[in-house]
Amino acid sequence: MTTGAVIFAHNNSLIDYIKLAIFSANRVKNYLKIPVSLVTDTWDSEWLKKTYPDHPFDQIIEIPAQRSTQQKNFYDGSLASKKLDWKNASRSQIYDLTPYDRTLVIDSDYIISSDILKSALDNSYDFQIYKNSFDLAVDRDTDEFRRINQYSIPFYWATVFIFQKNVITKSFFDLVFYIKSNWSYFRLLYNIDNTMYRNDFAFSIAIHIMNGKTDGEFAIELPGKMTYCTDTDILIEIVEDNIKILTQKKDFLGEYILTKTSGLDLHIMNKISLGRFIDGGSGV
Repeated sequence: MTTGAVIFAHNNSLIDYIKLAIFSANRVKNYLKIPVSLVTDTWDSEWLKKTYPDHPFDQIIEIPAQRSTQQKNFYDGSLASKKLDWKNASRSQIYDLTPYDRTLVIDSDYIISSDILKSALDNSYDFQIYKNSFDLAVDRDTDEFRRINQYSIPFYWATVFIFQKNVITKSFFDLVFYIKSNWSYFRLLYNIDNTMYRNDFAFSIAIHIMNGKTDGEFAIELPGKMTYCTDTDILIEIVEDNIKILTQKKDFLGEYILTKTSGLDLHIMNKISLGRFIDGGSGV
């Protein structure tokens, strides 16, 4: 049985997701010792080969360019933001795209700093994902990451998951694709205020359905918790498995608290400051 990681990356006018994916892939290879492949569109694939000829990817999986139908505000700390294209619609195709029998899928801004996922890669569960999470800014309201709305179903993070190819997981990803294709209906059915399609929401709904709309056991929790910092926080530094973040101070806009992690995988939502750090800047 083959095992590997897949990262999706689609650039927009400001953020070089390919660059983030390269950084993330090198961390996967260092800590988890598995091959990594990239899913991107044809134009970004050419950009990768031209700009980063020494990239770490074992395979580059090209898909047709996404026609961006969504925009969102990308924050760089709490005082700066810009509305940009958000190309996140290809995740539902992972079952057909992955070259591996067992696949770890991570976002390009998920920074591996430990081997905690090794045990999950070695077991035989069909599908593993994070539900429980931890915000580095411990005094921030986290309700949006507990349920997809105040009265609805549990929230699952499509940021990181592991699956094995079989009939059950194929049914799951077919269901995610169906939900994405009929998002207007499912958004209303599950009382989601935000009109934008989000993989987290589609995965959460699909898991709910796969569980027979009860507390079933289709989705097994990954080890640890989804630890994250939002895009109102600012990355300062990554040195081996040590990360420094300025987390937004509650009720004091533009003021931050220095937070440090060690040996902890971290979802860094501020992709702009992550890109700055990769380029050799301090992140601020």
